[in-house]
Amino acid sequence: MDRRQFMVSSVALIAGAAAIPVNAADLTAPNSPIPGEPEFLDDNFLTILNGFLRNAQRTSDGFAVCEFPEGTVLKGCCNPAGKTYVSVARMLPAMAAWVNAAREPSEFIVGGNSLSLREILLSIYRTAFDPAHPDFWGNARSDKADQKQVEASIAAYSMWLLGDDFLRDLGPASRTHFQAWLASCTVVPEHKHNHAWFSALNQAVRLELGKRWPEFSGDEAWMRADLEAIEKMAVPDGNGWYNDYPGYHVFDYYNFWAFASHFLLWNHVVGNSYRDIAEGYIARLKEFLPATPNFFGSNGSQVMYGRSLIYRWGTLTPLVLAYMQGMWPHSPGLLRALVRRHIDFFWKAGAWDAEHGKLRETFAVGSSPDVKEGYIDNGHPYWCMQAYLAYLIPPSDPFWTAPEEPLPVEVRDFRLRFPALGMVLMGKRRSGQVRWLQSKNLHKPTYHDKYLKFSYSSHFPFNVRKGSKHRPWDQTLIFRDPITGESAARLEVVEGKLLPDNSLVTHWRTKVRDFTFDVTTHVRTYDEFEERMHTVIAPKEVAGLAIEILEGSYSLGLDADGTYQTESGEGWQSLQTTNGYMIATWNLGGFDSLEASESLDPEGKQDTNILYPRMVLNTLRGVLRRDITILVSRHYASPKPLALKQLLDETRNKNFLCTL
Repeated sequence: MDRRQFMVSSVALIAGAAAIPVNAADLTAPNSPIPGEPEFLDDNFLTILNGFLRNAQRTSDGFAVCEFPEGTVLKGCCNPAGKTYVSVARMLPAMAAWVNAAREPSEFIVGGNSLSLREILLSIYRTAFDPAHPDFWGNARSDKADQKQVEASIAAYSMWLLGDDFLRDLGPASRTHFQAWLASCTVVPEHKHNHAWFSALNQAVRLELGKRWPEFSGDEAWMRADLEAIEKMAVPDGNGWYNDYPGYHVFDYYNFWAFASHFLLWNHVVGNSYRDIAEGYIARLKEFLPATPNFFGSNGSQVMYGRSLIYRWGTLTPLVLAYMQGMWPHSPGLLRALVRRHIDFFWKAGAWDAEHGKLRETFAVGSSPDVKEGYIDNGHPYWCMQAYLAYLIPPSDPFWTAPEEPLPVEVRDFRLRFPALGMVLMGKRRSGQVRWLQSKNLHKPTYHDKYLKFSYSSHFPFNVRKGSKHRPWDQTLIFRDPITGESAARLEVVEGKLLPDNSLVTHWRTKVRDFTFDVTTHVRTYDEFEERMHTVIAPKEVAGLAIEILEGSYSLGLDADGTYQTESGEGWQSLQTTNGYMIATWNLGGFDSLEASESLDPEGKQDTNILYPRMVLNTLRGVLRRDITILVSRHYASPKPLALKQLLDETRNKNFLCTL
């Protein structure tokens, strides 16, 4: 019995295996598998697939809907019968790639029966889009945007990927049903953000299938309108990046798992027929791709930033697709390393809920539930399954056979500038840490904590808390009302700049009660240090109100019973865990005190970190006593820090920002 046969026959064992808990240790991936083993993705993929098939079969004889135990159910993500369909849609590309590539095994034991994955896919497409079937997903709404518009894009692409033999076996009635359902998902245009890609891909597939199958037809004018809208989101001289939200500067991972990935899916389907359109997107993609490996730390994690982080290794999708289409500007060995180590990072952190056979809606047991946005249901984490389109790469390709190469941060220090975006990406070879600093970053209030930090790290994940009354202060500055206890962080960015010396300046505003505060924050970096200077201009009436100011360091992740060691001296404090991770903070002026905080919640709750069940950080506290206040601090964070004496010597007599 070979290894893959063993996996298929051991579904129950896989499903019942204990999840690996997250802890404060460096989640570095194990040694690379031997080159020439195309199966290095199979363990995780087959585990996820078996869990999905088990839960889908329990929910629906046709596998068209899937309910996960203890999973979130949202009305907008349910079919008319009240069952969820999102995980089914998001599993389709990976399952289609497995079938398209004729991977083995082709049959799986589900509910005591042996079923081919191709038969399962036929069943999904025959039942999910049949209005007479009880598991029909339902048409998209015609009066406003609908979740089905998102899922239609990958359902359409997967159908195209399965090919003409599959469409022939599907039969004319089911082809007609699918066309009608796809058409229902292109009634309400969405031209303000990344969703324009979903209907563009939907139309592209229908146009392409319509060349051979009379049941299918698409609207080229609609597709071109989508693509024109997306063009307007591209940032001029922006290194191939797009701004994902009108009214804000949102440069986040949707540039990976929507803008880049969906262009490449579209290009796979119809790019050769629309070269006039494709060339502009390809040119931007070629600007975007060179820096992408630099966003990953030596632990395999990308820098944690922004919303929808529960899509996990969806970040890999455009890298894999670009490689398949000859646009990857790096070596096969580097891509192989990124794919394996990135998936491995999240798997070790606790992505898989073995008890329930599903991907978690949060990062790990005990980590913050607020990492999950209000639009996330039990199927949303499966967006990452598009990365398994890697199975379309032929088994003899160097992607499968080349030795893994070190990541950029393991080769050299780097500092990548993105002037038009007002951001900089920094990597330190000695520690393997990558940091991402932005000067214009902000999103609508629902997502504030994920966008308003001064800096983000591959090794020190941030804190998040839903609601607008109490903001976590890690890596940011907040104002707190001493009477109500309510706090406020930045609400508006007036201007943000990346300066020629690589420091960042942000002019921002916030409000407490009816008082508006103008703040200019200057952040300068060197080595793994950051110095921050804030000039706060407040109304004169505020002076007697004792409005508190709090600024935080990076968060030091702790497991449930983790401990840390504190060292301190005049104006500084360091915290270090048993695995060596360290944060240190200096009060360089304007703050009244420096202390360690294990909770950022007025009720003392500790589950605010996106990855760990507990955390601790350094907190600087002050009080507004005048209309102009200047605050200056220094922060250090490293998974492989300098020795404490060397750290203190390194910072002695260095106070760059105070001289500005």
